[in-house]
Formats: sequence, structure tokens, C-alpha cells
Amino acid sequence: MIALIDSNNFYVSAERAFQPQLRGKAGCVLSNNDGCAISRSNEAKKELGIKMGTPYFEMREKQQQGLLWWRSSNYTLYQDMMRRITSIVRKTFPDQEIYSIDECFCDLTGHKYSDIESEAIRLRAKILKFTDVPVCIGIGATRTLAKIANKLAKKISLKTGVFLMNTPEKIEEGLKSTEIDEVWGIGPKYAIKLIQDGVYTAWDFIQLPEDYVLKLMTIQGRRTYRELKGERCIPMEYDRPDKEGITTARSFGGFETELPPMEEALSTYVANAALKLRKQNSVTAKIFVFAHTSKFAVISDRYSAGLEVKLLVATNDTGQLIKEATAALRKIFVKGYRYQKVGIELRELKPYSQVQASIFQPVDTELEKKKQKALKIIDNLNASFGKDTVRYAAMGFEKKWSMRQEFLSRKFTTRIEDIIIVHAK
Repeated sequence: MIALIDSNNFYVSAERAFQPQLRGKAGCVLSNNDGCAISRSNEAKKELGIKMGTPYFEMREKQQQGLLWWRSSNYTLYQDMMRRITSIVRKTFPDQEIYSIDECFCDLTGHKYSDIESEAIRLRAKILKFTDVPVCIGIGATRTLAKIANKLAKKISLKTGVFLMNTPEKIEEGLKSTEIDEVWGIGPKYAIKLIQDGVYTAWDFIQLPEDYVLKLMTIQGRRTYRELKGERCIPMEYDRPDKEGITTARSFGGFETELPPMEEALSTYVANAALKLRKQNSVTAKIFVFAHTSKFAVISDRYSAGLEVKLLVATNDTGQLIKEATAALRKIFVKGYRYQKVGIELRELKPYSQVQASIFQPVDTELEKKKQKALKIIDNLNASFGKDTVRYAAMGFEKKWSMRQEFLSRKFTTRIEDIIIVHAK
């Protein structure tokens, strides 16, 4: 069996864990630059009808009337809460794949549990006790069935928060109550085609001939089809494969019209991307720098450009990448436009062990060893004392270009000055 542990309204729940005054009230967490709702409390969904992606300005009146609270997205807090939850889960269900910031799959095969459902209920209570974040747990024979079981845990097992899909009757009930566009692995385009063919639920889907599914939806669709029938087709990924490309880009808090702040922003994004590169022990042989104005600007005020730079020798050196990236940005920058975003893609990633020298740029082995040692020290310092404790001057210090986060909560678990102080009498 496979269990899926999914945090309920995760971002909102993480905010409430350290701000109890928000409990029981309608609230939501906003996207980057405070643009729209990306996580909502049940009260915001049911009482105020706020949907995912509702723009900030459409909710402003409710917030001003005191009907709604909101917070800017605080990913530092959410990632740390995710780490705490998955560490608790691992002690009960050790074979764990962290699927996303609020979900993890656990393979229960090979482990002896006298009563899986009771074990899951105890685990859920433990997570709530130690993190104050509610989760639901769905258990099924495959990952796709575990996904459906998790949805049912949220809908019909409200008291326990756990749904064990382990009998033919429960599986049939679960598939019949799951609309086709809710099935994991069936995208909106295929869902529309299937509905046109009279397939409305997951149960209807598995009544189709397999050859028809293969012809309509290729091998991916057949995999989902078989998973719904209880055959494991999607393996667990305990170690995520290395990324083949890394992209880092953010919209500015406002618009930028001058080159220096855009260079600072780009240098910061390059440093973030280079850190990810070193974490998977890779190097990049090609970078792509891009910048553009808002797509909603009038046509005469729109501008978009990108430039690819091939490096003679692949590298993971932040300093060298910043130098190459900012040089590329200067070539594509055109004064007179109001830029909204700048970013970088690292392409043609390969393992560090496969770096090849160039006849035009020989590699000094001793110097390279010292450089890697220095980069490792910088990464360790930033990991121990906080992000950007040691930084490149090109990244700047004021960050006036940074995202708009007017409603950002404290970093309750990762910054010493933000930790809650409790006074006991």
C-alpha cells in the first residue's frame, strides 16, 4: 500500500501555527508581489467564495471591512514547516518520497503494521500536536489511488482525516465519486475529450477498453488507467534526478527603467541558481539571460529580449556566471522601457566530474581546487548564518527592486530575532 500525506491549506495553516489570532477567520496567502490568492482557509473558500487566483484588488474591500486577513507568501517559513512534518512522518513511515512542499508519498510495502488505519490516525495526531498543521492521509494500492483516497479523507473522513481504500467496495465508491478532471495524471485537455465521450468519473474511465485509452492518451494515459485498476505503474522516487536546467526569475516589486538595479537583481538570481547547481554537483556550459516588460503594456511599450552565452569551460562559479550574465544583460538592455522581469536559465548541465578544458581557456587545476574550496566555505557560511550573509557586491544591499511583500510574516522558525518569546509566571 502507498500513503499520501497532504497538508490542509498548507500556507494558511503554517501562518496560523504561529499567529493563533488568525484561527477560525477567513484568510489567504498571496502570491509573489502580493498579486493574488494562492492558499485559502476553509472560511475564505466557503463563506467569502474566494477562489484560487483571485486578484488582490478584488479582495481588498473584504480585507478593509475586517472580513479577511492575508499574508504575503513566506517560503522560508513554509519550507521549514515542511521539513518538520516530513521528519515526523519518516519515523512512522520510513520509505518516503517528498513530492512537493505540502505532500509526501510513503511506500508501506515490506513494513508490518498491525492496523495501518490506526497507525495513520496516530501519525496525523502527532503531526498536529508538534506542528499545529492539520494533514489528511489517503492510503491506496497505487499512487493514483492514494491521491483519490486523500481527497476522500478531506471530504468524508473529516473526524479521523484518514481514508484507507483497501476493499473493492471502497475503491468503487472512491472512483465513482471522483470526477474525471480530478484524477491525478489526466490534464484538462484530455478531461474535456473524455467528458465529450461520456466519461464523467474515474469509474467510467476504467470501464473503457485499454486500447482506446492508449490510442487517445498514449502511454501516460494507459499508466493512469492501470494505476486506477490497482497496478503500480508509477515508481517511488526516493532520490530526485538531477535537474537538466535551472531557471531563476522574479518580477520586480515595481517597474525598473535603469540598468544598475536590473544588474543587481540578475546577479542575485544567478547566485541562487549557482547554489542549486553546486548542490547537485553540476556545472553549466550555457546560460540564457532574458528581460521583458509587462505583457499587459500597450504594444508600443512592450519589449522582450534574451541572449544565450556559450561558455568555453563549464562552471559552477558564481562570480564567473555573474560576470557573463551581466555582460549579456547590457547587450539586450534598451533604455526607455519599463521592465517587469529579468532572469537567467542555466542550460546544458553536466556533472562536475565531466568538466572538459578548452584549448582557448586551459584549466589551472590547483586554482580550480582553491576556488571550489572557497565556494564551499561561502555556501556553508550562508547555510549556517543565513542566506546572503556572504554575498557578491554585484548583488547590492538595498534590493529596492525586490518583490512587493507588504504583508510578510516573521520567519518564526529560522531567524533568531523572530522567534516567539514566552514569559512564564
